Formats: sequence, structure tokens, C-alpha cells
Amino acid sequence: MMWLMMLMTSMAILIMFLNHPLSMGLLLVLQTIIVALTTGMIAGYFLMSYIITIIMLSGALVLFIYMASVASNEMFHTPIKLMGMFMIVNIMMPFLIYDTKIMENEMINFNFMTNMEIMSTMKLFSNPSAYITILMIMYLLFTMIVVSNNVNINEGPLRIKMYE
Repeated sequence: MMWLMMLMTSMAILIMFLNHPLSMGLLLVLQTIIVALTTGMIAGYFLMSYIITIIMLSGALVLFIYMASVASNEMFHTPIKLMGMFMIVNIMMPFLIYDTKIMENEMINFNFMTNMEIMSTMKLFSNPSAYITILMIMYLLFTMIVVSNNVNINEGPLRIKMYE
């Protein structure tokens, strides 16, 4: 669990130094998967993390398609200094965080908050609020179907390069 938190922190730092849209999209996908794993482990069931993963990855895929069509001819360069900094931060992070008494107190408070979070997420799918949840799901499904029918596949990318 601690490794996932450290990986999330280092990825949040790493995204500030990236400048290519596709590398940012890849990092967003990896961050989403790690957040889903973390929330699944915290809550004890993976239903909510599965829903978060589907929503975030579908949004990331839409952004990926858009950026791939807009920045299609940009070269992607891997910065060696950035990768070295990422590795050093991941190696040094356990030494910076490792204090057992602080960690024990954090885990006691964390377990109490986890039980409260499970109870609050269960209220989302209980009888009175289940109707609004089903309504939102049906609305999103309807919107997806309408947008899919409105898109014309034969038009091609968003930006067409004209070579002279």
C-alpha cells in the first residue's frame, strides 16, 4: 500500500516535467490504474474503483485520440535526466517516509476513516438514491449512443496537413 502511495506521488511530480501530450496521457492512464488499486484496497471491494477506472480511462482515450490527431507528426523524445530523477525519487522515498511511530498512528486513523468511507459509499447504492444513480447511468449511455451516431467516420482526422 505504501509503495502505491509513493508511486502516485512520484508520478504526480513527474507529470509536471512532461511536455508531450502522449506521454502525459500514458502517465494519466497509469495514475488512474494506481488510484483504482488504492481505492479498491482501502474500501475492501473493487466496484467503485472499477467504475472510476472505466470513467477515467474512457476520458483519457478520448483525449488520446484528439491529441494523436492534432499532434500526429511531433517527435517523441525520452528525457534521460527525467528518467534518472524519477528513479532516484523512487529509491529515496522509503527512506524519507520511514518512521514507525508516525506510521502506526497514521494506520489507526486510516482504518477508522476507511470504515466511514465504506459506509458512505454504500449509501450511494441504497434504495432512495439508487434511482438517481440509475438515471445518471442511463443518461450517460444515451449521450454516448447519440454522440456515436452523430460522428461521421468518413471525414478523417480533426486536422489535415497539407503538404506543398
